[in-house]
Amino acid sequence: MKEQEYIIKKQESFQLKHIFECGQCFRWNKQEDGSYLGVVKNGVLKVSQQGETIIFQGKCEMDLQDFVTDYFDFNNNYDQMKEKLARIDDFMRISTTFGEGIRILHQDLWECIISFIISANNNIPRIKKIIEKISKQYGQKIEWNEQEYYTFPTPEELSKASIADLRACGLGFRDKRVFDTTQKVLSKEIDLTKIQKIENSRKNSRRITKTRWRRTQSC
Repeated sequence: MKEQEYIIKKQESFQLKHIFECGQCFRWNKQEDGSYLGVVKNGVLKVSQQGETIIFQGKCEMDLQDFVTDYFDFNNNYDQMKEKLARIDDFMRISTTFGEGIRILHQDLWECIISFIISANNNIPRIKKIIEKISKQYGQKIEWNEQEYYTFPTPEELSKASIADLRACGLGFRDKRVFDTTQKVLSKEIDLTKIQKIENSRKNSRRITKTRWRRTQSC
C-alpha cells in the first residue's frame, strides 16, 4: 500500500455530513478539523472539504482516483436524479432538498452484509463500536500517520470467531446470525462472487441505458 492524495475542485451533491452520517456506513468518524476518516476495504482514507475543493488523502492498494471515483459513485449525475425525483411529489421534493449532499457509497459487499445484520434493532454509535471491536480482534492492522487502524475481517478471518467470541464483542442476539452467515459464505451456500457479478451486470445495464438515452436526446 502507498500513501496518495487526490483533489477535486468541484463536485455536485457532495456533503461530508450527509454522506457519512446518514446511516449507510459505520466506519467513518468525524475528526476535530471537520474532516472524516474511515477504514475502507484494505486502506485508510481521510476526506476534507474546503469550499468547493474536496481533498482525499490516504493509504490504499489501488489508484486513489479510481477508487474514489467508484466508491463515491462519481460516474452518476446526482443533480439530474434529484431533479427527476423532486417532480414526483412534494414529499420527494422535500426529501431531496433535506439530503441534497448524499451520495450512495459503493461499499464492500461482505462488510455491508455483516454490518447490517449487526444493525438490527441497534443504534449507530453501538453498531460502530461493535464493528470496531470485530475489526480490531480479527482484521488486519494498518499503520498510517502514526496511528493504528484495522480492516474489516474477511470471511476466513471472521470464521475464527465462535458464537461466544462474537457475543463478547457485544453482538447480543445477532451473534448466531453473523456466525451462520460467515459459515454459509465459506461453504459457498451464499456465493458473494455470484451476487457481486449480478450487481455489476445491473450497473452496466443501467449505464448502457443512460448512454442510449443521451444519444437519442442529442439526435
